[in-house]
Amino acid sequence: MSEHTLKKAGLIGCGAIGTRIAKAIDSGELKAALAGVCDIDPERARALSQSLNGKPPIMSAAQIVDAADIVVEAAHVSAVPEAVDLCIEKGKDLMVMSVGGLTPEHFERFENSAVNLYMPSGAVCGLDGVLASNLEHIDTVTLTTRKPPAGLKDAPFIVQNNIDLDSLTAEKTVFEGSPAQAIKGFPKNINVATTLYNAANVDGKFRVRIVADPAVHSNIHEINLSGALGSIRITVENVPSPDNPRTSALAYYSAIATLRKILSHVKIGT
Repeated sequence: MSEHTLKKAGLIGCGAIGTRIAKAIDSGELKAALAGVCDIDPERARALSQSLNGKPPIMSAAQIVDAADIVVEAAHVSAVPEAVDLCIEKGKDLMVMSVGGLTPEHFERFENSAVNLYMPSGAVCGLDGVLASNLEHIDTVTLTTRKPPAGLKDAPFIVQNNIDLDSLTAEKTVFEGSPAQAIKGFPKNINVATTLYNAANVDGKFRVRIVADPAVHSNIHEINLSGALGSIRITVENVPSPDNPRTSALAYYSAIATLRKILSHVKIGT
């Protein structure tokens, strides 16, 4: 495949996940061209650009959308609404990592457009089974996320409720509620709840439990689903990213695998 036929990807967000995606493109691991990078912190965008062989230009979000065939959001939930608006307006496909920033209105707008929205599996597995189960009837879904206390520090829910994570000597359930409440209280920690919720599509039957556990050194997600097609029980024990303990390393590779699937003519899995 020549350089002229490569799809152009534009990156919004130059943090840990965005950097890993950019390096996968720059190294040729992904058969795409990096049209440009964007970040709320210009210095971070500049540092990433200078670290890459291709030295992609630093752009605004609007310029990224104009220049790219597919836009990758890897910034923060607050960046999602603008990315959605720009991509639908310009007719550009969008892959969202901060899926907690997506709303029912966003999904409806994509359904009524010619634009594709991609949501990687992120830090969980088994979404193929959840999607298949949703074609019949799902009774209940429970997501239990267990993380080291350091991975939950500074989350809005922890701060607002004055929860002391530093003095924990045993596991503590710090949250129980709906996916919407979870993503509001833990916007950088629990994107998996939004992805799983949209795959299951079960209003009122989905509960999220978040546990801070000083005895664990990885991010553990346990999914329990029951429905007409049977029961699904999945446990995923992820290694935290060395760059960001709030993020599972698997999320990086899920993003890269999703992009590879988008760019490939061979699609494997649901």
